[in-house]
Amino acid sequence: MKLPLRILQVEDSESDAALIVRHMERAGYDVYTHRVEDAEAMRAALQSGEWDVVISDHRMRQFDAPGALMILQESGRDIPFLVVSGTISQELAIGMMKSGAHDYLVKGDLTRLAPAVEREIRDAKTRHRRRQAEIALHESQERLSIAVDATQLGTFDYHPRTGKLIWSDACRRHLGLHAETEPTIEQYRAAIHPDDRQRYDAVIRACVQAGNPRFTIDFRAIGIDDHVERFLSIWGHIFFDHGEPVRFIGVTLDITDRKHLEAQFRQAQKLESIGRLAGGVAHDFNNLLTVITGYADMSMADLPADHPVRDSLAEISAAAARAGDLTRQLLAFSRRQASHPQPVDINSLLQNLRKMLAPLLGETVELTLSLDPAAGVFLADPGQIEQIVMNLAVNSRDALPDGGKLIIETSHIYADAGFTQAHLSVTEGPYVVVSISDTGIGMTEEVRAHIFEPFFTTKEPGKGTGLGLSTVWGIVQQCSGFISVYSEPGRGTTFRILFPAARQTDSVVAQPQPTQGLSGDEVILLAEDEAGVRKYVRQILERHGYRVLVAANGHEALKLAQDCPEKIDLLLTDVVMPQMGGAELAAKFAAMRRGVQIICMSGYSERLWPEAKASGNFLQKPFTPDQLLRQIRTVLEQR
Repeated sequence: MKLPLRILQVEDSESDAALIVRHMERAGYDVYTHRVEDAEAMRAALQSGEWDVVISDHRMRQFDAPGALMILQESGRDIPFLVVSGTISQELAIGMMKSGAHDYLVKGDLTRLAPAVEREIRDAKTRHRRRQAEIALHESQERLSIAVDATQLGTFDYHPRTGKLIWSDACRRHLGLHAETEPTIEQYRAAIHPDDRQRYDAVIRACVQAGNPRFTIDFRAIGIDDHVERFLSIWGHIFFDHGEPVRFIGVTLDITDRKHLEAQFRQAQKLESIGRLAGGVAHDFNNLLTVITGYADMSMADLPADHPVRDSLAEISAAAARAGDLTRQLLAFSRRQASHPQPVDINSLLQNLRKMLAPLLGETVELTLSLDPAAGVFLADPGQIEQIVMNLAVNSRDALPDGGKLIIETSHIYADAGFTQAHLSVTEGPYVVVSISDTGIGMTEEVRAHIFEPFFTTKEPGKGTGLGLSTVWGIVQQCSGFISVYSEPGRGTTFRILFPAARQTDSVVAQPQPTQGLSGDEVILLAEDEAGVRKYVRQILERHGYRVLVAANGHEALKLAQDCPEKIDLLLTDVVMPQMGGAELAAKFAAMRRGVQIICMSGYSERLWPEAKASGNFLQKPFTPDQLLRQIRTVLEQR
């Protein structure tokens, strides 16, 4: 059976064209041919047909082989191009080969024609398969890259013998390293938290000694600002050569958010178990107090008014009453205290409490109420809410030994899916927000981790029971609410409480509006030292079209602003950051980029930071994505 062969002939001689066809037919081919004599005809033939080979005379009356080869190359098609001529010189033939022709032959000797055509068609098919394989490999690599990016995995490849280390951009970011950092094993190890390096080395050493090719490690990485810790999980494979490790390949995953959520969950479990214990103790203790106070009162009733024992019995009764107060606080912490929920208008409640709070705080503490008329109503026992406010006010007073400010604010938010993912205890919906802030001595992170535990106190013996904040926590939980604390030594404290808004006030509480109209393409410089918040805000902004420059502190933000060649439309900065605070950053940025809008954000009250108000824009933490986007659009459109 003859093999089909499609030849495009560039030839102005019919007899020479027929000679080539006869030669190929004698070689066993079933030839289909089409002859062209000029450039236009050749372009049309290449567009309308599929060809196995192009055979061209070198020189014709209206056309030549160099022109035909150029048209073939311009078409982008990989078709073997052979030159067959009776007059071509060796110099011209070599020039054609350098230009891209695949072979040249002399018309007087066509013995090589059939083998040359067979060879070039075979080579063209090989090149086609190679290109298809390269395209498939590129598409596969692209899909793998997209999949890795979607999973937020980083990759690294280390060769101990040569010291060569290759890491992906995601791995470098996970380690908190600058983009220009050279990938070396020393830089890699330096990014590991000093307290975790020994354990990291021990895991790798144990795998190598045991010949175990797989390893998994969780550790902390130091951020670019030498302050933020990122929790990383790394797993990978070790390749051995005669028992010696020659290659380490692995992936990195940033599990910071997961670690924070786990810590929240463990804290909630701990408080829940303590609450159950406290509730059981309180109930049993109340039974004992009933017996004590009962017999004390009975005994006093049986004794004459002037009996010397009556004073002792009165002291016993008074002590039992004080013990009863403690048990009620324990019951509040354990959420077993009897309550009578009813709609609470938080603004009215706070206005009524003002007269009680003023003498309690003393003359050295300045009390300010900032009440949002649309804060709304929630269901709770009013007496318990008053107890929350009083307990927190007393704590603030004690944290202000030399006087200062106490600010109570109300507002409302809608907690959407993004907000609830960052706060385990919060469900989606509208909330009434109460914030109580002071300019006091603040707390360390270690103290803040224990403040809601019963009997934990930093006060001197005899000046506190350690149940005030645990009572607050219990009441908030009983109301299905959420409480958070922002505090640093010397920076004051802000307690922020969210109460689920009552159904009948849904019309008052702002509902989430569609965020499609809140997108933009402006450039925003984000300065935030808390890794979780920084990541959260960046994701919100990038999902809505903004281009984000990210800095972990004020110095880094100013460096980005200085090096950025394009226009920066907005600075979004935290107020309290290490090395350089938001107020200082805002002032220096304003001098560097005149006319650019600035938004300050903080977990502390705006009123505690008058310098932050100088920007004219303030965003209170925690905030929802809707609140963030609306604030940004409002500020940007003010221009």
